[in-house]
Amino acid sequence: MGKLNERAPIQSYRSWKSKSESSSAPVKQETTYVVCAICLETLRDDDPIRLLPCDHIFHSACLAKWFLKKHETCPLCKASFMRSPEKPKSPVQIPERAHNR
Repeated sequence: MGKLNERAPIQSYRSWKSKSESSSAPVKQETTYVVCAICLETLRDDDPIRLLPCDHIFHSACLAKWFLKKHETCPLCKASFMRSPEKPKSPVQIPERAHNR
């Protein structure tokens, strides 16, 4: 669970909602409520949630159960949340070979 806590720390839904509303990027909300895609229950202000790097949120307990079943991908978009973000690879330099004539 340590890795899960590191990658997706627990916070309250209210806290996440407050940060999302004050950020420069508008939150796309097509409904007046948000549902945990794992248990399909509405998230309430005091519910502990986890935000994944892909920006999907779930009840903390729901995501913990998902993770303990050996899932390391988002239940919605399947993006891995356990791997470190990959650094861009630098171009490989191939030295020129001396041609024998």
